[in-house]
Amino acid sequence: MTHTLYHGDCLDILPTLPAQSVDAVITDPPYPEIDRPYGRLTEAQWWDLMMGVCKETRRILKPTGSAVFILQPNSRKVGSMRGWLWEFMAWVCRDWNMVQDIWWWNTTALPTGEGIRRGLPKHAIKACVWAGAGDCYRNRTAVLQPVKSSSAEIERMRQDTRLVNKPSNTQTRMSSFAQSIATNGGSIPCNVLPIANANSQSSSGAHGHGAGTPLKLADWWTRYIVPTGGTVLDPFNGAGTMGIAAIQNGCNYIGIEQNAGYVATSHARIAAVQPALMEAAD
Repeated sequence: MTHTLYHGDCLDILPTLPAQSVDAVITDPPYPEIDRPYGRLTEAQWWDLMMGVCKETRRILKPTGSAVFILQPNSRKVGSMRGWLWEFMAWVCRDWNMVQDIWWWNTTALPTGEGIRRGLPKHAIKACVWAGAGDCYRNRTAVLQPVKSSSAEIERMRQDTRLVNKPSNTQTRMSSFAQSIATNGGSIPCNVLPIANANSQSSSGAHGHGAGTPLKLADWWTRYIVPTGGTVLDPFNGAGTMGIAAIQNGCNYIGIEQNAGYVATSHARIAAVQPALMEAAD
């Protein structure tokens, strides 16, 4: 496996990568109108950035590859949402292809902020905008949820022919659920991923990055859309969590990061996982 970190602007580095050389792009880009150490992007600047990234992503992805952009909506002010996320999702549906809508639910989101004080629910969900061909590579078996029931309990369910009323006013049989579990070897995940935010010991946040992606989320997407030995690219590498997920799943990794401090942090974190395979390019 090879692991390469580039220090620089992704819009400068992406065009230098070979066409159809990457199996998946999985990334948590910056959001518009949010103050970060690297500055604040207006919505217009964000669109320019993302259109450039998407153009190059489509070029470097293999025909069976796909991209996931993890994005959180934000507000102009309390009670008035910005529309850029939904506009981006509509653009993907219209000009690329959205394979399926999938969402990450941060089950440990804290009830803080002005919206909470003014009667709104806490914000706890991010979109995983999944773009690619309708038949792009995916391995559902790798992300099946373990079944807590014993084999005997599942067999009893398979023999249960009772009709069960669903909220949509349709009916199904318990035996159908059990048969699906038995056939697939586990429970098929829903399109909302309940994953707690990063911990305070080994996460990106613990290494100085305040908006890092949880390793469990990066790991889930890697297992799902990257074939064994494939290559993952993150054009917004941050503190390197995506690289750790790629390495731990036996994949090649390419990360691009313009913040020198985060590049150094990524080197250290990835080297701690598999130091012999670290490769750097400046």
